Amino acid sequence: MRKLYLIVTTLISTLSFSQELDVENYLDGTWCDKDKFSCFNLISDSGLLIYEIPDGGFISGVEIIKYDTSSKKIYWRLVGTNKETQYFEIINKDKVKYFDGQKTKSFNRYPRKN
Repeated sequence: MRKLYLIVTTLISTLSFSQELDVENYLDGTWCDKDKFSCFNLISDSGLLIYEIPDGGFISGVEIIKYDTSSKKIYWRLVGTNKETQYFEIINKDKVKYFDGQKTKSFNRYPRKN
């Protein structure tokens, strides 16, 4: 039941968000800090948005909370975790300032390894 709730919530959130911003163009990919020490994947697939730590075995749905057009920030949270809100402040298509709930770092997008 929880898994179904996760999928439905993520699908609804992603679909409503995608009307304002092309999720695949701005979120899909592997995101890493400048040293490529801290990386995660955001995977857009059939209307769902998934967060994955490739080496840590962690996968969660992503709920898009809002897109603030004036500050170019995408606010989101990981479903089923205690992280309240994270955001990407869009610098360009492949570079963001990423707030993980505690601190802000610059992250770059790289082609995702399947």
